[in-house]
Amino acid sequence: MLIRLFALCTISVLFVTKSYCQVEDTTKSENGLFPIPVIYYTPETKFGFGAVALYSFRFKDEPKTSRNSQIQLGGAYTQNDQLLFYMPFQVYKKNNKFLAFGEIGYYRYSYKFFGVGNDIPLDYEEVYNVNFPKARINAMKLIKPNFYFGVQYWFNYFNVIKREQGTLLGNNLVKGASGGIVSSLGLCGIYDTRDNYNYPSRGDFLTVLALPNLNAFGSDFEFTRFSIDYVKFLNINTKNIFAINLYGVSVLGEAPFNELAFIGGRGKMRGYYEGQFRDRNLAMLQLEFRRHLFWKIGIVAFSGTGVIAREMNKLELNNLRITGGAGLRYQLDPKEKINIRLDYGIGERGNSGIYLTIGEAF
Repeated sequence: MLIRLFALCTISVLFVTKSYCQVEDTTKSENGLFPIPVIYYTPETKFGFGAVALYSFRFKDEPKTSRNSQIQLGGAYTQNDQLLFYMPFQVYKKNNKFLAFGEIGYYRYSYKFFGVGNDIPLDYEEVYNVNFPKARINAMKLIKPNFYFGVQYWFNYFNVIKREQGTLLGNNLVKGASGGIVSSLGLCGIYDTRDNYNYPSRGDFLTVLALPNLNAFGSDFEFTRFSIDYVKFLNINTKNIFAINLYGVSVLGEAPFNELAFIGGRGKMRGYYEGQFRDRNLAMLQLEFRRHLFWKIGIVAFSGTGVIAREMNKLELNNLRITGGAGLRYQLDPKEKINIRLDYGIGERGNSGIYLTIGEAF
């Protein structure tokens, strides 16, 4: 099945490779608008199909050394009857001294909920449906070489429209079971020395966030979320790369269940359903070995371990979750090192997942 999925994605994407590569080439001429078909697969969505329109540009007063700004407008529909519209953006000014980036979107989604904490039953899960607009906006300034510092605004109106009767959410036994507004304004720092943004072979990437959610900002919940995400890339030789990811989250206050730290998904411990384990605190370590084989084909092997807890001092080794897996890579754009990835992750308790998408997990 993995090989069939990989072949399907490769065939589907080959016919858009020419137009996609034109985006990169046209970036040099500063302006361009390009449509790109989209196909992906995750345990949370099954197959998803859609399209993205990408506008790449540089402001008239910007020098040639300034990075191109990009705005995307996309939409997708999945086999799980999920509908999403999104507009990610990244804008540079003053020769990269000022950076604004983020995403505005609307999602009609369904999720599985497994409970909160480590003591959830092995077979417990429930499905709920939500509609939610969301916005994440970062405004940052280059303080020192490779270091941006600024503010982040986060808005999410999590409107739960359907819950199963007799469940944790259906009986309102979990904070935020009926939804609500999350609105936060906080600080963000980014340190980035990667040699390539899509497929780094060396360097560091660090993101630190402190986001208070207050009634004064329009939030229905008052809590503060702290997070740190660090990735180290080691260039073993021309064909082999080793990546290390350290990730931690701490949530203080009365946060709704959907804003708690969690394990699972396409980027954080593949092999577990997104949010399968969640609580106020999280510590995670991920390792990945990446190797180029021949032509545009590569392989990866990955592993990860993570632990959640209600209190920071309860992050205990006996609650560690473990995952591992392997994957194939097809280089969609050799110049920009953009890959199609197909991963298969295996977790504990019989959990596993297939992930077919563009770009690396971290």
